[in-house]
Amino acid sequence: MHPLLRRYARKSLTALVCAGAVIAAGCHHNNQNSGYGIAWVTLSATPGDFTSYIVNVDSVALTGATYGVVTPVRAIETVDFTKLKDISELWSSASLPNDTYKSATIVLDYTSANISVMVNGAPQKAKVVDTTGAAVTTQTINITFDAQHQPTIQPTLSSSSALRLAINFNLAASNVVNLATNPATVTIKPIMTIATAAPDTKPVRIRGPLINSSVGVSTYTVYVRPFFDEFNSLGQLTLFNDANTVYQLNGVTYVGTPGITALSQTSAGTTVTAAYTTFEPTPTLNPAVTAGKFNSHYVVAGSTLEDFYTQGLEGDVIKRSGNTLTLRGATLQLNDGTRSYVNTPDAVVLVGPNTSVTAEKNTTTTNLNYTDISVGQHIIARGIYSLPASKVTTLDATGSSSTNTGSVRLQTTEVFGPVVSAGAGVVVLDLQTIENWPVSIYDFTGNGAVAVSPTAYEINSGTLALPAGAVTGNPLWVDGISAPFGSAPPDFLATSITAEPSVPARLQVAWVAAGTITPFATLTATGLTIDVANASYSTGSIIIGSESIDLKSLVATPQIVPQAVPAGTTGLPPVFLPSFSIGNLSGANTTSVMVFNAFAGFVTQVPNSIVAATPAFKFVAMGVYNRGTNTFTASSIDVVN
Repeated sequence: MHPLLRRYARKSLTALVCAGAVIAAGCHHNNQNSGYGIAWVTLSATPGDFTSYIVNVDSVALTGATYGVVTPVRAIETVDFTKLKDISELWSSASLPNDTYKSATIVLDYTSANISVMVNGAPQKAKVVDTTGAAVTTQTINITFDAQHQPTIQPTLSSSSALRLAINFNLAASNVVNLATNPATVTIKPIMTIATAAPDTKPVRIRGPLINSSVGVSTYTVYVRPFFDEFNSLGQLTLFNDANTVYQLNGVTYVGTPGITALSQTSAGTTVTAAYTTFEPTPTLNPAVTAGKFNSHYVVAGSTLEDFYTQGLEGDVIKRSGNTLTLRGATLQLNDGTRSYVNTPDAVVLVGPNTSVTAEKNTTTTNLNYTDISVGQHIIARGIYSLPASKVTTLDATGSSSTNTGSVRLQTTEVFGPVVSAGAGVVVLDLQTIENWPVSIYDFTGNGAVAVSPTAYEINSGTLALPAGAVTGNPLWVDGISAPFGSAPPDFLATSITAEPSVPARLQVAWVAAGTITPFATLTATGLTIDVANASYSTGSIIIGSESIDLKSLVATPQIVPQAVPAGTTGLPPVFLPSFSIGNLSGANTTSVMVFNAFAGFVTQVPNSIVAATPAFKFVAMGVYNRGTNTFTASSIDVVN
């Protein structure tokens, strides 16, 4: 799992949400059954070939056996799903009537979508069409829950039932990208899944203004305002912290009690926080009912996160000239809650001696300043936005006035390439990409006293243990931050080093436009293989970060096996559930998806769904690939037919 890493809503939340206190489990009323429980609705994404994928998520509705259709969330959020490849975002803490829910409906609005793809190392805004070639407006995704894992809110007395509803949007399965047109064309066919546990172990980001805090028990409570929402309060939630929780507050880094103490002294209602958490199911006083809590590992708050006067700009530093940073793939966040992708190739950030600089979730890289920001670094800057006559988006983060707090957060950055050499404390890569951008777009001038050589990119691995795959010629994925500007070598400071078998991978296959009714060479209760000899087979690859392996280049077709559900605590629901789905485009603007959390159910359904009237067009699996055994272990599979 990669290290950690908005917009306004015009419609109101229709279901009243209640505060989660002590165990963040829900609301109750005078020890009587309230008739309601809590659903924690999270959004995440399976990555695709996009540099931005900004759409409006309009609503989610559930259909219960007793109450029929209920709408726990009807607050429009503008979401860039490319930002959700390494995290999930808590959309709401919403109340639900006691019931068993069999299906869900999610509505996406593409009317103002900003979807971009990479063309020759630069982002290009794509033309978005539906399967008929028409402009896209709203899309409806109808999802049927696994019959064995239907969300159930049970009647209780002293505590309300609570559960997680994990929504995942598979960008790779939901879109066909055509780079042969100018601009590129993206044809959409949305595939989303939802379950009572996520098909991954990503951190859950929880954003919102501070309500109160309790230093003694190390908790604080927020109104839930996801992404960059500045208006709605989509429930309340109490977050649990411990002695290892890292806080970055108003430019200062704390750990443990000093952090929550500093947070408790800030202004409730105006101090915005964002916590990166793990979800933990918990028991209640009723042994038949479970709840849960969110444990914070990293909290960023105050002006370090955002403030009223400044705007934000996130992107990758591809050049530095003096105190001017050039960012590629930038996203602009305005302080009215709106956000947009910068569709010109690059944006500019101005920094200076008064710029506050911090490193994400980092307690050792402290006392940073504006000279530490170097080429190759992914950053989030705050400052004063302008669009000069040059039409180049510019952010003044110099901190030059009382309203220009001027800050830069160094985000965990991933570099990739084959090993040139590896030894104690030093790894040298033939650098191929940084944050999936080709290394050719980076101008390393000034990063070191001598010119940085991408073919001999030196990484300080410190005391990190090197994986078994760290041998000459093998690819490595290294997370960390770029060395301070002017200090190279080393060129990069590593926080983790990962070899191919442990890196999140995507196996994707496409068939010709007519599809196929025989996509698999084998399909059993223990796994499947793709029939690459099928006449309708078009393309297939295993994508690991920016590495791409053509299925036909392998000696044999990989065996795809389902990931097992790890052992959990007796009596508590799992934190992780694999997800296997089949999605059918039942109309130009509607997709129907069946979700199975057990591979056997998926295998049984495949011959019923993939027939002449509805052949298979696309297959996407997420998991890890072991080249030695030629096995792909899938935590999720989505088939489009």
